[in-house]
Amino acid sequence: MRRELNLAEKIWEIVYPVLMYYVALSIGSYIAQMIIGTGVEHYMTCKIIGSLAAIPVVYADYKRDLMLTGRYGLKTPFSMVQAKQLLAVVGITICLSIGLNNVISMSPLVQMSEEFQNASNAFYGSSLGLELLGSALITPFLEELLHRGVVFGRLRRRMGMWPAVIVSALVFAMLHFNMVQFIYAFLLGIVFALFVEKTGHLYPVVVAHVVANGIAVIRTETGFLQGTVDKSVSAWFISIGICFIGVVGLLSLIGNKKKEENHE
Repeated sequence: MRRELNLAEKIWEIVYPVLMYYVALSIGSYIAQMIIGTGVEHYMTCKIIGSLAAIPVVYADYKRDLMLTGRYGLKTPFSMVQAKQLLAVVGITICLSIGLNNVISMSPLVQMSEEFQNASNAFYGSSLGLELLGSALITPFLEELLHRGVVFGRLRRRMGMWPAVIVSALVFAMLHFNMVQFIYAFLLGIVFALFVEKTGHLYPVVVAHVVANGIAVIRTETGFLQGTVDKSVSAWFISIGICFIGVVGLLSLIGNKKKEENHE
């Protein structure tokens, strides 16, 4: 029988995997910069290499937790129920990703945050293909292993659903290092944690993260949906409406879980 952890040990249980992730990511990126260069055009390549270095470090913690609890696995038999859940997750993510991005883009926050401007210049300084590989494939897998697979999973064992959702979203947001991305990541972090709680598996939220990041990259590099962020009344109306649809879908998804639990 495992002994109860004290408060310091519970905090370290969350801090340690996040710290190891950041160390592995930083070392991998630093070595890549020494070899490739530090220019904006090399940022995504170095980030990809750093992320690949961090994946085995994070996966080791994730696999250890999975063997201990059996919760939030990546592999699961696929059924019609799970297919419907996945479609709902993707639809909700599309609405909230577009809507939140629009609202934040039209707010004064973007112009006020120099850190966000610098991050965007570096982030979108590579080719579209490289940005999609790094941002819409590798990063979502790595971040979901850490933030929902490990951090949320461990918090969920120690506390109720909503405290675990909020704390894990805060950890996710803080690692984005600027106020604009903090707000967006915090809100999506709540949504992603609820997806995991609802489905019991990690793969739907990996898909959701892929969709959210993919939309962000494509719309930034191609100008897609540019007309919905022109700060006009109609742009605000459309953006808030899209967010509302996403929130309604999310509440419906959560409500279905409660109904299923009541039937059981």
